[in-house]
Amino acid sequence: MEIEVRKPRKASENSKRRHSAILSLCEKSQAPSLKKYKLNNHNLNTLPPDSYHLSNLEKSFIYLQGALGTHPKVIAKKVERDTRSITSFMINANSNSNDVFIPKNKKKGRWVKGGTKLTNRHKEFINTWIKAGNVKSARQVHLRLNTIQNLSPISYNPVRIYMKSLGEFKKASLEIDISQINKTKRLKYCVKYQNFNFRKVLFSDESLFQLNGNNEKQFYLKGQKVARKKKFNPNTKIMVWAAISYQGKTSLKIVSDTLKTDGYLKILKEKRNEMRNLFRRKKIWYFQQDGAPSHRPKRIKQYIRRWITKRILPHPAQSPDLNPIELIWAQMKRRVEEKRPQSKGDLLRAILNSWESISVQDIRKCIDNLPKKIEKIIEGEGEIS
Repeated sequence: MEIEVRKPRKASENSKRRHSAILSLCEKSQAPSLKKYKLNNHNLNTLPPDSYHLSNLEKSFIYLQGALGTHPKVIAKKVERDTRSITSFMINANSNSNDVFIPKNKKKGRWVKGGTKLTNRHKEFINTWIKAGNVKSARQVHLRLNTIQNLSPISYNPVRIYMKSLGEFKKASLEIDISQINKTKRLKYCVKYQNFNFRKVLFSDESLFQLNGNNEKQFYLKGQKVARKKKFNPNTKIMVWAAISYQGKTSLKIVSDTLKTDGYLKILKEKRNEMRNLFRRKKIWYFQQDGAPSHRPKRIKQYIRRWITKRILPHPAQSPDLNPIELIWAQMKRRVEEKRPQSKGDLLRAILNSWESISVQDIRKCIDNLPKKIEKIIEGEGEIS
């Protein structure tokens, strides 16, 4: 059984401790007091240059005496140094117990370098960690391998190539369970509108953008199924409304409160001219919305037929794949996640910028892809394409 421990740094010849000299200093010193003293880091900037720099031998002696509880003033008399120098070193040694005698600038550098070929032991560790599911990236695996004692150092590139040969990191997909009744409705809809011209349809919808989205990936071997994840209610969220068509898009509407019938009717009144201007050269065009509770009342449909368009295209339940605007939302969410928003204001700016970046060509690709989805749904007898 292998135990992961941090490898000690190899000390250079100049920094090797002379144990005999340290022991001689300890023998000359009196018995240390077991009383602990509070170290104060005051007036350290006023130290003379010669009194502040300590040799490795002096640092070793000070570190040992400090661990035994000796007062800094007593140590300063023994090594003939300023008390403030002793105090400063002991504070730094206590705050960073690892590699206390190595200068801070020596710790900075590139990734640990090593061999270019993985041994069987390297591969055993990688396979064990992948099966346990406790690795998030190839970088993490590379660092863990180089902290195992009695294991030869390895470079990053062979680790990355080996993990790529095994599989890749993927996000868990969201599983949608469709009832048999809705499968039948979806199938009937697709058969009826299989040859329909969706370029004369205005697709409208709302979407939620969340600040605390879970974007962690998990490593999957080749041929292994991607895990499912549950959709939780986010703590910070912003709802937006928009509509797209083959001719273009409307402006984005930020929904401040929970969208109810009155709020949805207010949005339709506000965006009425924008929607009609998209089809000002077409006499016949359709308006489509999903079956959300705020979309169902008769006064909503009456307003659409009177002031927007007389034709409303039905939308079957549990059918996000039959609305091309869902693909636009997916593109926007991916771009928002790339911005890594840290606050609600950052999230709002990222949403508006991502909506502005959506072009007419992007929208047309999504709409032209709808007939292919309908064929797949017919082949799958109502299943999600």
